[in-house]
Amino acid sequence: MLRAAAVQICPVDGDAGATLDKAEQWLARAGEGGVKLAVLPEGYLPGFATIREAKESGDPQRLAEVFAAFDTVPGAATGRVGDIARRFGMVVAFGMLARAAEGERPTNVSVLIDENGGIANVHRKIHLTPTIEAPDFTPGNSLAVAETAAGCVGNMICADFSLPETTRILAIKGARVICGSLAGFYVPGPDAEQVVLHLFEHSHTSPTRAIDNSVYLVLANMVGRSGDLEFFGKSRIINPEGRILAEGGEGADCEELVIADIDPSIDRGDMPFRLIDRRRPDLYEDILLPNPNLGAVEWQG
Repeated sequence: MLRAAAVQICPVDGDAGATLDKAEQWLARAGEGGVKLAVLPEGYLPGFATIREAKESGDPQRLAEVFAAFDTVPGAATGRVGDIARRFGMVVAFGMLARAAEGERPTNVSVLIDENGGIANVHRKIHLTPTIEAPDFTPGNSLAVAETAAGCVGNMICADFSLPETTRILAIKGARVICGSLAGFYVPGPDAEQVVLHLFEHSHTSPTRAIDNSVYLVLANMVGRSGDLEFFGKSRIINPEGRILAEGGEGADCEELVIADIDPSIDRGDMPFRLIDRRRPDLYEDILLPNPNLGAVEWQG
């Protein structure tokens, strides 16, 4: 068995150093509790508050300064998280906003750090959120898995889970566990909060993703108020049968470790409903056809 944790926390607005210190403290707490796989929220370092403030100011120079302050990958932050990972023999999926090379746009990444403190994979968010990321960030264009002490692990970010193809690709590539760094927040308006929660629970963190692909999902959502956004938590750990093994609380005061024991080493070939084994790839070429009415939708990548 392997103890996994979704680290449901919030950054410290305007203080990247304190935000990273906080991540180390929570990861150490997880490691001391026997956790061997930990996942942090999307964009945890440095958070989204300074970006939104800079965008609202309408000052391009201010926004450029915010982007310039992002850490690199590899960099100081991944080095410090790597030290914690190595100390506890723990695999960590760390969500951060990363500075790109000079002249390039930043990226929203999930950095998978292995039990030895090394970088096993860097996933760049493929499906960017308009106004918050697009068009200022560069979208990713690949999906990968890595062999770790926690088994074959894939990692993705928030909206990447909103479409079934991404999780499927990682499963086909051999993932037994898929880590998700998320930043789901309430949207104001009549009934909007419940609509967002409904979509989040039945898309981004849906047990169906686990059932369809016979994988564990460890999904860490941000929680608390950061800038003008309120993140609602409700992180989940889901097993391949679609059972929610653990779920975080909802609300600003629900910072916590959402913990469950999982066993990615089990051969699930004898499951009565291992649906992925029923695939007929020879019939699926239409999946690559363009979206209907695509011309009516402006892509903001």
